[in-house]
Amino acid sequence: MEQCNSRTLLPSLGMVTVILAQVSNMEVIKTAMSNGVNKYVIIVYVNVLCTLLFLLSSLLIHRSERPPLTSSILCKFFLLSVFGVSAQIFGFVGIQYSSPTLGTAMVNLIPAFTFLLAITFRFFSLLFVFTDQILSCLIA
Repeated sequence: MEQCNSRTLLPSLGMVTVILAQVSNMEVIKTAMSNGVNKYVIIVYVNVLCTLLFLLSSLLIHRSERPPLTSSILCKFFLLSVFGVSAQIFGFVGIQYSSPTLGTAMVNLIPAFTFLLAITFRFFSLLFVFTDQILSCLIA
């Protein structure tokens, strides 16, 4: 049996921290929207704050190794931002019409959907080889 040290507990602690951050974020957003703040204003504030944080961290951490910024990369950034903002709009509309608990439960399904899409588009191959270790992990 393995000992519980900080290295083995760190992934579990990270997952719990992410779930708590998601739940508290959705609760704050639902409370703000219930008090009359527009969902588009929240989206602008969130994106401005994240842009500033990521820009400052990238300027400080990756000073010497910046690749050139081509038009292809800028186009990919634009498409990524359009998809991200539309996902935020749909998510906030869902939170506005339902509870944050349901939103958190749906967010927890994202890894399962990603796994199914990876299998569907053959980014991940599934091998059906059952050994004693795999069966013991499934039973535990």
